[in-house]
Amino acid sequence: MRSLLSVAVVVALVGWAGESASNISKVSKEGVAEKGMVLGKAKTCCGYPLSPELGFKMTFYWLAIEKPSPGEVEDTELYTLDGYYFGAFSQRYVRDLKMEGSGILADGRVVNWAGKCNYGVGTCFEELDVNKFPYGRGVGRRPLVPFRSIAVDPRIIPYDEPVYIPELNGITLPDGSIHDGCVRADDTGGWIRRRHIDFFAVTKENYRFLLDQLWGLTRITPHIEEARCEYLRRSK
Repeated sequence: MRSLLSVAVVVALVGWAGESASNISKVSKEGVAEKGMVLGKAKTCCGYPLSPELGFKMTFYWLAIEKPSPGEVEDTELYTLDGYYFGAFSQRYVRDLKMEGSGILADGRVVNWAGKCNYGVGTCFEELDVNKFPYGRGVGRRPLVPFRSIAVDPRIIPYDEPVYIPELNGITLPDGSIHDGCVRADDTGGWIRRRHIDFFAVTKENYRFLLDQLWGLTRITPHIEEARCEYLRRSK
């Protein structure tokens, strides 16, 4: 059933609110080492490094937000895993949605990758409960959290593991708050292999903002078992 959310609500869904949706307008400014290879606990800081300094690659991902253009043809059909027709969208948007895995449709629905299938473009999608998964869903039932969720290779970093990234500590986020360097392994991806972390930035505009804050740095030094990040560990 299509949920007819207003444009204002759609904008609200892509904002920053920590663990919840608030303070929206500021966010949308448009503007592993081998498994088991722990290098030893640093004496002065930050848990156990998973690699030598700057030994991991960091990339960014975000929501595919549907913004139809005048005259754009919506002729690419998507289906659910059960074979039900989901809708027709532009080739451009379907390409972005397949790449990012989660998205927001023009009518406000939150849509998520569901798996490979034999219908349409060979990838099926599902509609999510916007109250439970306002920014999409990671592995299992893990909601994606703006600026906290990362996609990992689970052979290197287990799901749900809090991770400290010193290169993120102290950077300014799009809403003006300061990041403490703590993130959590909530997701994975087809291109995430070995010493590679993908950081959830919510929007492409936020990605550009963050890359500017990092002075273009795309190499990081993740640590595990850092006490300051234990608040992100989910209760079992």
